[in-house]
Amino acid sequence: MTKAHVEFFQAWMIETRSGATALNKHKGLQQFFKWLVEDAEDIDRSPMDRVKQPKPQKKLIAVIRDDDTKKVLGTCKGKDFVQLRDEAIIRLYYNTGGRLSEVGNLSLDDLNQDTDSVHYHGKGNKDRRVRYGPKSARAISRYLRARAKHKGVELPDCGSPIEASVR
Repeated sequence: MTKAHVEFFQAWMIETRSGATALNKHKGLQQFFKWLVEDAEDIDRSPMDRVKQPKPQKKLIAVIRDDDTKKVLGTCKGKDFVQLRDEAIIRLYYNTGGRLSEVGNLSLDDLNQDTDSVHYHGKGNKDRRVRYGPKSARAISRYLRARAKHKGVELPDCGSPIEASVR
């Protein structure tokens, strides 16, 4: 195997896969050939020498448009418990930019209605506090009032990803 083989493979990976995948394959090959040179002593020189790492392009994630958000929120019209809960959850996603796992794992202890903020425990074991706006605050308040009257409110999750007790 030569440097040209590695570069051809790397170019093919960039064309057909994501930049991150191409970079991972590059690093894997680098370690494999390092092992062949140093530990197995099967080859004298790595074909990865002087092959530059691919630089993955940063892709911007499309943002949902306001009219699409209104359509999604339109599905939550009503005063039923589930509709109020869903509106509060959707507004938290929309207003705070929370990750799916962050919002999905919220408990009521994570909501602070005094400061209109939410405590997220996110990716990489990182915590952050994010403020939400007045529409989200109203949606959360309506949901919490409905939740207080909901059958099984003393149960830990009450059918919602937002659980526990309010500050």
